[in-house]
Amino acid sequence: MPDRVGITPKSWTTDLHQGILHLGKRWYVVSAHLDEHGHAEGVRLDGPFADEAAAQASARPSENTQR
Repeated sequence: MPDRVGITPKSWTTDLHQGILHLGKRWYVVSAHLDEHGHAEGVRLDGPFADEAAAQASARPSENTQR
C-alpha cells in the first residue's frame, strides 16, 4: 500500500470518522468516510456548538473521535 499523504492518521480505517474542531468561539463536529487510501468522501461539518462538551455529545459515541 502506498504511503498516506496529508494529515490522515494511519490508524484510521475505511469507516466514518469524526473530529472536534474549535474555530473562534464555536465548536464543530467534522465527519468523513475514509477509503482504504485515506481519501475522505462525504465530508460533513455540523454545528456550531457553544462549547466542547456539546460538540462531543453530538458526535456518535460508537465512532472514533479524534481531536
